[in-house]
Amino acid sequence: MKTRSEILRFITYTILFIPIIIFILEIAFVMLNKSNTKFASGTVYDSLTGWRNNCLNKDTNPENLNFLICDQNGFIKTPYETSNKKENTYGVLLLGNSVAMGEGLYGFDNKKTFASQLEKSLRIRNPKIDLINAAFSGFNTWQEHVEAFRYLNSEPYQDDLPSADLILSFGGIQDFWNFIRLLAINDNGKKTKYSFANSMMIDENNIKYINFLTSSSLGNIRSGFFSLINSLKTSSKFLSYIEFLGSRNKVKPGSYEKKQLTINLEPYTKNKNLEEILNEKLNLNFEEYEKIKNYAIQSTLRNIISTANLDSKYIYVYAPNYFSSLSEEQLNGRNYKYVVGIKHLVGNPIFPLKILEREMYLIEKDYRETLLREIKKTRTVNYIDYSLKAGETSWFLDYSHFTEFAASKLGSELAIDILDAINK
Repeated sequence: MKTRSEILRFITYTILFIPIIIFILEIAFVMLNKSNTKFASGTVYDSLTGWRNNCLNKDTNPENLNFLICDQNGFIKTPYETSNKKENTYGVLLLGNSVAMGEGLYGFDNKKTFASQLEKSLRIRNPKIDLINAAFSGFNTWQEHVEAFRYLNSEPYQDDLPSADLILSFGGIQDFWNFIRLLAINDNGKKTKYSFANSMMIDENNIKYINFLTSSSLGNIRSGFFSLINSLKTSSKFLSYIEFLGSRNKVKPGSYEKKQLTINLEPYTKNKNLEEILNEKLNLNFEEYEKIKNYAIQSTLRNIISTANLDSKYIYVYAPNYFSSLSEEQLNGRNYKYVVGIKHLVGNPIFPLKILEREMYLIEKDYRETLLREIKKTRTVNYIDYSLKAGETSWFLDYSHFTEFAASKLGSELAIDILDAINK
């Protein structure tokens, strides 16, 4: 049995030698230049949009399949970049969420992302075009509007940024998820706090997370401790490399999977209409649904109109998604699949939203058709409806993001429609 002095000696040696070993490993990994495999967190706090890409990987290996590569200004890199305004380029500012940004098509110097495929197709027809990928994961039309303002205020003093001759918003699905969040959190008329604007500007969960982290400077010991741990993990070359080894086999070239499309089957049941779905799955009557829908539509429309009224030409594109691409067989067949893996999109409720794909299809269709009908009424917003452009659901990696084939196909078709709209 060990004596008290032997136990104390063991504890002392452990406390002394562990930091020394970690220090030696850090030095070794710096000398071995392993920093190019750093697996960086995707987002950081942004004072204007709430969050944005941290771009810690902008000088890393472009073949790394764990993240997208940034340019010197913090935008997701595209194949062609202006080096001098005197090149007489036609600038296209691409706005949107992770779909437009290119999530799911990592590596290969971003050449497979939707934004890169679109720029390539545009430049085939007009070599003067330079597309700036200002889209980012989770951005809705409010954040797009803010990002457009940031670009217009920054561009005049940046020699490597073209003027925003065209602002292109490619999305739809993020504002739809915001709408679903409003439906899902309905609780006898309960509303979110005024400061959160019903989560229609930036997500309430993200605001709470940011507030938690920044509270460390105000004396919150718990958040300060977590900030310290995260800082050590982010700064450590050794820990970053270990994290990289654990994740490098999870992402394959040209593919991405959130495991959202897990199939759940239930016995054959009669198809329900929209009113039945609202009542049984969301505990809403049709009048309540219409009230929430009109609120969400007007909020989104306000953002779109505000961006369209800027000095640049503007086009809004409602992109295809998994639900708008369901086939007749998937809608009317005997295989019933649940929508899964969307808790983070609808405010992380305690209980997941139990709804079938064909039921979500009816809600998305009603929302989309109402939004586009309202946009058409304005007569001031140029829009292109691409919601039905995907050939089938196999074009999607999950409920939103494109496969490489879909990104190429849709980018090529959209380039033609964009140029037609520009030339009108």
